[in-house]
Amino acid sequence: VSENLNLVEAHVRSLGVDIEKHSQPRYPNPYETEIRAALASPPSWMFQKCEPLKYAKLEETAFNWVNSVSQLKKLCNELEEEIEVAVDLENHSYRSFQGFVCLMQVSTRRADYIVDTLALREHMHLLNKVFSNPAIVKIFHGSDSDILWLQRDFGIYVVSLFDTGQAARVLGYPSAGLAFALKHHCNVKVNKAFQLADWRMRPLSEEMLTYAREDTHYLYM
Repeated sequence: VSENLNLVEAHVRSLGVDIEKHSQPRYPNPYETEIRAALASPPSWMFQKCEPLKYAKLEETAFNWVNSVSQLKKLCNELEEEIEVAVDLENHSYRSFQGFVCLMQVSTRRADYIVDTLALREHMHLLNKVFSNPAIVKIFHGSDSDILWLQRDFGIYVVSLFDTGQAARVLGYPSAGLAFALKHHCNVKVNKAFQLADWRMRPLSEEMLTYAREDTHYLYM
C-alpha cells in the first residue's frame, strides 16, 4: 500500500502540485491522553475470570424510545452507573454529500434504548461524558465508521472500546459479521431486509425497532 501511495505522490508532484500546500492538516485526538492511559491501564474487571451471564430475551427487556432532552439527560445519568454499554448507529447516506446519523442504539444488561438523533442532534454531545469515560467500556461491532460518525455529527469521542467484530477476526470465525455472531452464539437470525432501510422514517415500524434493538441487545454475549 505504501509503495502505491509513493507512486501516486510522485505522479502528483510531477504535475507541479504542491502537496504540502494543498494537504489537509492533521489534528491530534483531543482525548489522546485518556486513550493512551486506558491502553496502559484498562479497567481491571476486563481481565477477571467470571462465569458468562446469559443475555435476557428481547421481549423481556425494558425498551426506551428517547426523543426529548429530558429523556436524553436521564439516559446519560443511567449510563454513568454502568461499567459497559453496547452501542450502534444507523446512518443515512443515499443522495447525501456526507451522510448523517438517524438513530443511536444503546443497550445495558437491564434495558435497550433507541435515541432519535434527528430530533436530538443539537443535544447529543451530552453523551460525550459517558463515551469519553475510560471506566465505561463501549462495545461496538465493526466500529470503524461509527467512530467517525460520532465525531462528525455530535462531537462525541470514544475512550475504552471493545469491538466484537475485531474479536471475531482474532478468533478466526468464518465471518466477522454480526449476523454470524448472533446465529452462532445466540441462535438469533437477523432480518437482513432492514440493512438498507431508510432510517429517516418516523415513526419507525415495530419490525425496524426490533432490528435496531438486535444490533446492540446481544453484544454482551
